[in-house]
Amino acid sequence: MIRRVALSLGLVDRPGGRKIHKSPVPRVGGIALYVCGLIGALPFLFESSETIGIMLAGTFIFLIGLLDDLIDLQPRVKLAGQIFACAILFFFGVKISFVTDFITGKGLVALGLLTYPLTILWVIGLTNTVNLVDGVDGLAGGIVFIALSTLLAVRLVMPNLQDPELMTNVLVLTSSIMGALLAFLRYNVFPAVIFMGDSGAYFLGFMTAALSVAGAAKGTILFPLVVPLIAFGLPVIDVMMAILRRYFKKVPIFQADKEHLHHRLLQRGFSQKETTSFLWMVSACFGFVAVLAADIPHRGIQIFSAIFLVVMILLSIYVFIRKTNAGK
Repeated sequence: MIRRVALSLGLVDRPGGRKIHKSPVPRVGGIALYVCGLIGALPFLFESSETIGIMLAGTFIFLIGLLDDLIDLQPRVKLAGQIFACAILFFFGVKISFVTDFITGKGLVALGLLTYPLTILWVIGLTNTVNLVDGVDGLAGGIVFIALSTLLAVRLVMPNLQDPELMTNVLVLTSSIMGALLAFLRYNVFPAVIFMGDSGAYFLGFMTAALSVAGAAKGTILFPLVVPLIAFGLPVIDVMMAILRRYFKKVPIFQADKEHLHHRLLQRGFSQKETTSFLWMVSACFGFVAVLAADIPHRGIQIFSAIFLVVMILLSIYVFIRKTNAGK
């Protein structure tokens, strides 16, 4: 339905420049992700101030992304909007307040004033990371789905000391967004007939970051964000490489280029579909590493994850070597 409306209104992403699609494609798929992922969860949520804050902030960041899709906002305006969305989270008590005491290995250490810059860095960083990796049909959506699957699995089996109603809301929102993504990918994988746009990428990145903060299991031996950071290892590494690459070339960090991981695979002869599938496999490897890093108190899950990690690594290496040799 969103696709038909976008086509009728001319809300399409036209080919040219760095864009690799060949014909105009609707670019406001984020509307569908927002409606299904956030509003679809409403009937199953308990009332809590943190959940209200996450939904309000998620709505605001979605609107910022939608405006960018429609009128192309300046970077400083988008950054200001993202900081304001973080302020909404702070107002409702969603923030990183503690880290594990790594000296003793037990207990938590209060961050004090570092709470705010660390939370802003985490939320804004992940929000923009998802947006930057959205360069091939289905890639960003699939990576977020895999990362959310990892976080959901870890939360379901890890003991925690959080408010049970808040944790239930985190699980419901995570599952709802995963469901919306699964349906969206049906139309977003190659050849895509609709793009999520900045509205979808910002919404997905922001909600994942906010839910990971709200759902951090206090009392664990890990820093609360280690698992989601590993789960998003592929796009995080890609973005860090891009920052370093642009720094050493003495060009603006936010200047776009065609040297991201997916661009390099396309240059090596991978098709769009093969690029997406391969990077999904690599993301799955990071997901299994995240499960192992969570130190889940269940030996069977750890063994299962280790076996599948080895299988996925070998499969990824095989696919890469086979495709690279075929292109020579």
